[in-house]
Amino acid sequence: MKPKLTLHVPTLRDMPYRQRLLSQTETMSYNAHRPYDAPNYDPETGCIDFPMADWRFWRDVWLRREPERYSAYLLEEGAGFVGEVCYYADWDTGRTMLGVLVEAEHRGRGVGTEGLRLIAARALGRPEIDKVYVDAPSRDGIVARMCASAGFAREGSCMALSGAAK
Repeated sequence: MKPKLTLHVPTLRDMPYRQRLLSQTETMSYNAHRPYDAPNYDPETGCIDFPMADWRFWRDVWLRREPERYSAYLLEEGAGFVGEVCYYADWDTGRTMLGVLVEAEHRGRGVGTEGLRLIAARALGRPEIDKVYVDAPSRDGIVARMCASAGFAREGSCMALSGAAK
């Protein structure tokens, strides 16, 4: 059964969830050993420290910045927050990239696919955005399968969805 998800723009009171999400070793293991240049990143675990002192700055950068970027929590009916999604303009490529992070304990139930559909619809609902991408190297089969289930097609090292396919 498909999970019933909605996008929830986090308030400051919701920030402890993101702090907990980014500190979960199993959830963040996909992110380990990546060339990620951030002072709060632990390359061994993939976890990112998200102290309270950073919460307002993060909200200023990620919220109410459409069409350049958008972030929301995934809120599942009856379960609470189960992950987060985002989109952002990649200035190097000119593409609108999507991101999906689902808590490890909620994976394997279609949460990622449904979250991807929701964030893609949000981005493609903007008149400025006609195509969205997910970084999905061939070696990362889980991401590629999730994207394919959401209607994305391979385009180089990414999976892409155009507004025409809404």
